[in-house]
Amino acid sequence: MTRHKNEFRAFTVTAALLASLSLVSPAAGASEADSADVSGVRIQLDNDLFAAGGGRDRDYTGGLAVTVSGPAARDSFVSLDPLVARLDRWLMPQSVQEATQASPQGGSVHHAMQFGIIAFTPGDLSATGPLYDDRPYASLLFLANGRVSLAADGRTAWVSNLTIGALGLEISRQAQEQIHRITGSDRPRGYAHQISANGEPTARYTLARQSLWIANPSGTFDVKTSLQGSVGYLTEASAAISMRIGRFDSPWWGFSPELTDYIAAPVPVAERGHSRPELYFFTGARAKVRAYNAFLQGQFRNSEVEYSAAEVEPLIFEAWVGMVTQLFEQTQLSYTVTYQTQEVRAGKAARDTLWGAVQLIHRF
Repeated sequence: MTRHKNEFRAFTVTAALLASLSLVSPAAGASEADSADVSGVRIQLDNDLFAAGGGRDRDYTGGLAVTVSGPAARDSFVSLDPLVARLDRWLMPQSVQEATQASPQGGSVHHAMQFGIIAFTPGDLSATGPLYDDRPYASLLFLANGRVSLAADGRTAWVSNLTIGALGLEISRQAQEQIHRITGSDRPRGYAHQISANGEPTARYTLARQSLWIANPSGTFDVKTSLQGSVGYLTEASAAISMRIGRFDSPWWGFSPELTDYIAAPVPVAERGHSRPELYFFTGARAKVRAYNAFLQGQFRNSEVEYSAAEVEPLIFEAWVGMVTQLFEQTQLSYTVTYQTQEVRAGKAARDTLWGAVQLIHRF
């Protein structure tokens, strides 16, 4: 493994950081009349234990995210939505922007804010020294804002989000140790060698176009496709197809497992239609062409364990299956199992990954 820093990784992360730090402006469509309301909350907990059991604690080992939807996500003093709005004006088709601007209250644009943390570990948690032949420890503490902009046809949605965070903070070790203490698992002992140890800022901007292919009017079956691109700590392009089958009232754009990059994207919690209880299954697949992954390759700072671009797989496939069920009138539970092909070409880290995600979704 090499410590060489190529110019491409510097460009991608710098582009995302400059975008996030230099483009502050009032959000498009915001007005004093908009109240800082919360329309929904989603709490997500990811863990490989949820899918593989106690004998497999490695790779994307877990994450926690809280997503808040509604005008409060747009208007909060820590909101990144003004930055997302500026980037969207540069990159989103003009026809979509005109359609959403036709509603002064932003009725065609839905907002979300997300706070979270994700962590990655090698296979041997007991080792205190650097493991040069396995996946490096890595972590990200982040804040993200997302938008869903619906086109006039109602069958196309543009999903954009901006994430700002820090790699390599000590809080990731502390959080994982507490979880392992509760579950009786081995404590991770090698976080001192994680990517960007002691902290390094990072960022990422993502834009996706989603299209509704098939929709049963009775709300029992739908299929959609997604094309997505991103620049920053994950720089990649992807294409996905996903399907729901069962009984649902929520709109097709409101639940997007195909936009998950480890933790789920900050997609707004959508309102249900006629409030009938929902119970449905979902599945899908996704192909990614990845150019850069800071969790494996590091960033600007040297990391003790990191991979070069030549050692990382450029083509990655994902598949997932899960279900959503109604717990209470306004509360739902979702469970997903995600499979991903290997991200490293050779060595102990050259293995497929599997993890589970539990989401609690509440609408106000």
